[in-house]
Amino acid sequence: MTGTLLREKLSTGRIIAAPGIYDMMSLLLANRQEFDAHYASGYWGTASALGLPDVGIAGYRDFITQFGRFAETSTAPLIADADTGFGSIANLVHAVKGYARAGVAAMQLEDQGFPKICGHVGRAVSVADDQMVTRIHAALEARETVDRGKDMLIIARSDARRTEGLDRAIDRLKKYADAGADILFLEAPEDEKEIEQAANALSKPLMVNAAHGGFTPILSPNDYAALGARLVIYPAGAPLSAAAAVQNFYAQLKEGNPNSTHDAMFDFAEMSEMLGIDDVGQLQDKYPNA
Repeated sequence: MTGTLLREKLSTGRIIAAPGIYDMMSLLLANRQEFDAHYASGYWGTASALGLPDVGIAGYRDFITQFGRFAETSTAPLIADADTGFGSIANLVHAVKGYARAGVAAMQLEDQGFPKICGHVGRAVSVADDQMVTRIHAALEARETVDRGKDMLIIARSDARRTEGLDRAIDRLKKYADAGADILFLEAPEDEKEIEQAANALSKPLMVNAAHGGFTPILSPNDYAALGARLVIYPAGAPLSAAAAVQNFYAQLKEGNPNSTHDAMFDFAEMSEMLGIDDVGQLQDKYPNA
């Protein structure tokens, strides 16, 4: 699914809330809720696929393999993390083309150096703003060379809030807007006033990262909208909830109680149906001698 639908949703002026997806089961469950968009996080994609931290260890091939499957299956526009572009400008251009061909609706680029670090874990250091502007220009040119990429949105994220202050981060985002970025992502604002200040200062849609456990207050989509944000992602809520449930089951199993969490489990038959077992049954009925 390309960025056309995401652009249309943004044009309505209402807030878009995108849950984080981190594996195929989480995506299938998100599809059932009919969200306006889905968000594929580098942090949680790396954790899910590799069991490693979000410090630039996962590369383009890791991301495009996982996120490409997401884009193929998602019933909502997919917003996908691309870190800093995975290296040089040549790497970035290659990644933009790959994301566009995969059907990603919006590609997120950040202004950190390479390798990056999660903006809610370490103190991410931003490159010079003109270097990020160059990344944006290269991304915009690259997407025009791919038929499916002509309407893929480019999200420009700044991690400068924690190291350079809010005003400086906003100044960076203004330059990224002038460079042609479609959506502006202020990482790690620390309170509601900062979000409102950024939204009022910027001419392009503001994106907020509602990361449970991070530095930004977790609000409802409508509360973010009241502050002026246009897009909010909730990348950590689902994987952290799933991790807590799995850990609880394993702990109970270790104690010899495999049925203690049964009432909280997802229904097995419903899971099988969601995974497409009924389609398999129909094929078996249609081709009984195969």
